[in-house]
Amino acid sequence: MAPRKIDPRALLKRHFQSFMSLAIRGASVAAGFAVTVLIGRMFGPEANGHYAVITQTAMFLSVVAVGGIDLAVTRKFSAAVAQNVLIERRSLMKIIAYSLMFAGILVAVIYNGGTPVMKLMFKGEVPQDAIPVLILIMISRTLTRMLGAVLRSQKAYIWGQCIEVLLIPSIVLAYIAVGLAPGVEQVLWMTALTGLLVGIAAFFTCLPYSTNKPGALHVPMREILRVAVPLWGVAIFLNIADWYGLATASATLGIYEAGLYRVAAQVAGILSIITMGLFSIFSPQFAEAHAAGNMNRVAHLAGQATRLSAFFCLPVALMIFIFAGPVLDIFGPEFDQATTVLRIVVVGQAIYTMTGPSGLLLAMTGHERTNLVQTIGSSAILLISAPLAAQYGGLFGIAICMSLVVIGRNLASIWSVRRLTGINVFTGTIKEKVAAS
Repeated sequence: MAPRKIDPRALLKRHFQSFMSLAIRGASVAAGFAVTVLIGRMFGPEANGHYAVITQTAMFLSVVAVGGIDLAVTRKFSAAVAQNVLIERRSLMKIIAYSLMFAGILVAVIYNGGTPVMKLMFKGEVPQDAIPVLILIMISRTLTRMLGAVLRSQKAYIWGQCIEVLLIPSIVLAYIAVGLAPGVEQVLWMTALTGLLVGIAAFFTCLPYSTNKPGALHVPMREILRVAVPLWGVAIFLNIADWYGLATASATLGIYEAGLYRVAAQVAGILSIITMGLFSIFSPQFAEAHAAGNMNRVAHLAGQATRLSAFFCLPVALMIFIFAGPVLDIFGPEFDQATTVLRIVVVGQAIYTMTGPSGLLLAMTGHERTNLVQTIGSSAILLISAPLAAQYGGLFGIAICMSLVVIGRNLASIWSVRRLTGINVFTGTIKEKVAAS
């Protein structure tokens, strides 16, 4: 039998959304990378640490506010596409109101008790305006995270990801590049104000996907929260490693070392383009196939996501590992100290990326509790081990600790997916007795 010819146009058409998702994630990482380069070259590692601690803390807090709700929205609102109807506007408004309410609770906590924590992270005096700008960035990221999820659930993948990850760093990059930022404080304020404007734009672009007319998809808030609570833990774990590693480096070793660690983590984070870009496309497809009871389709999608992850990940990870020193020199000569840290982190990130979408698959197939148990265990290990690793191993210890924890978490998810659903995420196959049940 003659080998089947591959039609490049058919391949591009079939995977167009995945490729565009990767392109947007790539552009967003490139923009964030460029922002870090400019801050490092213009203001030094300490300024990089200052910017990273504020923005990463704000982003992590936005996950604490709505991390589970955005995944639940992706899962539940995808039914509107399957049923060929619009979302009930009241349901959409409730989602936004609850998101802002949870963010408001965190604002109250930060305003009343954030200063001692910030003093700890900055090893002394809190920078001027750190608390207000942290609050504004957190609110803006809460909005863009939630509304980006709404857009993706309606198959507006490209615009949804632009809202969530691309527009803010691109605008901030332009602001720095034209020379309008005399210091890192002004860059932080520009990040906050840009995020709020993007959040407002996202709100108005979500409205056409909703209606007040009868027949629209009604999703009770109780149902969203029931799904969101277990997923909340998963979302926190997916985002805690970067933030906690940075916070540990800052509080234990100093803001200068935090700047070095952040640059190494950000370079290795290029691989997250693959993880987040592909999985943001596959998550609603997992949910849709599971809702239709088509587990063979779910398995096929899982294998497809895993293979695409490995295909895109390996060449990039190898290049970063080999040329770690020259890559860090782009940020300035001081950052060469982080070469070994970068190599450790990129190996861990590569293994994590190539072990597939197992955690996401559990979340989208009704096994939220299993995800939650694994998340609690992994997070507890991380919270305890990272400070010890920093104390005894410095930046190298933190890098090794972060890598081992995220890899272990994914391996546990792979085993759980196989046991609970029969799906092999590497081959995209499923045990026949599970598929038939």
